[in-house]
Amino acid sequence: MGVLEGKVAWVSGGSGGIGSATLRRFVEEGAAVVCSDINDEAGEKLVEELKSAGGRAVYSHCDVANLDEVMASVGVALSEFGRIDILFNNAATSTGGYVADLDPEGWDRSLRVMLTAAMYGMKAAIPHMIEQGGGSIISTSSIYGFVSSAGNSPYATAKAGLINLSRSAAIEYGRKGIRSNCVCPGAVETPMLDQVVGLGLKSREAIADMHATGKTLQPVEVANLVVFLASDQSSGITGQAIAVDGGLLAGCDLTGVPPMQ
Repeated sequence: MGVLEGKVAWVSGGSGGIGSATLRRFVEEGAAVVCSDINDEAGEKLVEELKSAGGRAVYSHCDVANLDEVMASVGVALSEFGRIDILFNNAATSTGGYVADLDPEGWDRSLRVMLTAAMYGMKAAIPHMIEQGGGSIISTSSIYGFVSSAGNSPYATAKAGLINLSRSAAIEYGRKGIRSNCVCPGAVETPMLDQVVGLGLKSREAIADMHATGKTLQPVEVANLVVFLASDQSSGITGQAIAVDGGLLAGCDLTGVPPMQ
């Protein structure tokens, strides 16, 4: 039996790199899953893959920036599988630019998709988790929840806010059996990293070299941490923001002394 046997999970941004890897791992560990996304073609294809492998999975179209759509999509987990044990807030988008030059609409959309949407997911799922006697909420923050860089304030602001939203939920609902944590990835091989490389300012090799491991992460490396936080094996962990970053945040090179090769 898998560590998530009998549990039901809802995943936003399910068709993306981290989302799809996590859905595959959830199914491998025995969970029934709802893949929520706005990319219907990719989401439905993924669900067919999961079902073909023997998993229990459904697709739900959902723009997480819309409260009604989030409520309805989380409701799919209840109507299809009768409960919701795992809420994985994973959808992401972002605009960029220097602060004084930001487009207000892009700023608002970024925060709605990456921060407000997580609150929507919690609003939809927590009452049912309380009735069941507990659940696990996991949200995808980032190393940018701890630090920032030029031209990246919408993303960094949303990811930092998500950490304290998750802590608040952990404090408020811990005695109801609900845990709430963030995973904070470094550079992961996803379409978002492709966009960063596409700016032409830093090569993929240079980004990889910033990590202590000398390489970027694969989506499944993040998914493995999400599975652990979703399972009862992490019963003592809540209110945490856990970096899965290949050691990206571990150091600051002022000396120029090279690591061992």
